[in-house]
Amino acid sequence: MPHLLFPTALGRCGLAWNDAGLTAFALPGRDDVQTAGFLAGHAGAGDTIAGLEEAPAWIRELVARVQKHLAGEAQDFIGVPLDYRPVSRFARRVYEATRTVPAGQTRTYGELAGMLEEPPGASRAIGAVLGANPWSLIVPCHRILGAKGRLTGFSAEGGVRTKARLLAIEGAQLVAE
Repeated sequence: MPHLLFPTALGRCGLAWNDAGLTAFALPGRDDVQTAGFLAGHAGAGDTIAGLEEAPAWIRELVARVQKHLAGEAQDFIGVPLDYRPVSRFARRVYEATRTVPAGQTRTYGELAGMLEEPPGASRAIGAVLGANPWSLIVPCHRILGAKGRLTGFSAEGGVRTKARLLAIEGAQLVAE
């Protein structure tokens, strides 16, 4: 599977894809070797595409939208095709529900459990699934907060600081304790 590294206002991102859709997405924060390793580890990515012009049209469009988003012009990534084959049925449900949370809005893990018609105790399992999200930003797990709207864990490089930055880009109103 091919993968591509590309510049954004926050640093270099990476993505990998196949015929079924996007297989992985990496936010900035790692060097190119680490990003390529992440993509390979989560997606079995093959050769790096040397230039954007070599990528399929839908990938070129996605790159342009990610660049706009990270420059402060919020984008909707709901229509980006994802290859869900490597994830469980439960994980897919979590990722699909997370994708419905609009830019600039947040939900708690408990609210996400309710959206999935799962008991409140499922919040931990949902957190584990989102912690393993191979499509950060595209599946906007940064929009899912802890109880009472607390900024908790974020597995992307930079952790909670990156989560807060992404929410700020989208204009989300955060409550300070």
